[in-house]
Amino acid sequence: MGDEKSLDAVLSALRASRPTADVLSSVASFDHLTDQSIVRLYENIRRQVEADKALGHRYRLVGAAAKERAELLRAELLRRGLKFAPIVWS
Repeated sequence: MGDEKSLDAVLSALRASRPTADVLSSVASFDHLTDQSIVRLYENIRRQVEADKALGHRYRLVGAAAKERAELLRAELLRRGLKFAPIVWS
């Protein structure tokens, strides 16, 4: 059980160090990325959400920052008219 507590502490520290939505939105210009790169970034978050579900929500692999990033990517995907599978958030 000692490992679980240290893992929880590490995950909490990682979450606390993530940039806020304000910071993300100020640097969220995807103009320099290819369509394929945008889709790949979005798909990576979608796979993390699926892994989170598979773990039974015991550990949170994605949090609010990832959700905000995914929303920015989704908006860019829509703006570019690209096809993608939407993320189903639990």
